[in-house]
Amino acid sequence: MERTLEDVLRQKTREFLASQLKITAPAFYEKWKKGEAIILDVRSKEEADLVSINCAVNIPLNELPDRYQELPKDKTIAVFCPGKIRAGMAYAFLKTKGFDKVVVLNATLDDIAALERP
Repeated sequence: MERTLEDVLRQKTREFLASQLKITAPAFYEKWKKGEAIILDVRSKEEADLVSINCAVNIPLNELPDRYQELPKDKTIAVFCPGKIRAGMAYAFLKTKGFDKVVVLNATLDDIAALERP
């Protein structure tokens, strides 16, 4: 069910923002190993080409309005960008499109790379 941005923002109390908006790299990894989560990398194609994340789907933020249907609604979507600003924007956008399992990945590229190492 789609919602307005106003509806999404009304749900974001201080308690929610402190506990449910973000996921750590280790917590994400546990969900990913079970097939329950994906990383949505909203960096530009150039940024993603420079430093890729093997376990991520790269959809640059400016392409998300045209490509969000490519994402699964039945899995947790951990949105990633280094500064978290684009991730926050993608989070809000996906919430307006009815994605309930969306979080911001609270991790650096180094944190993610550490998860990908054998």
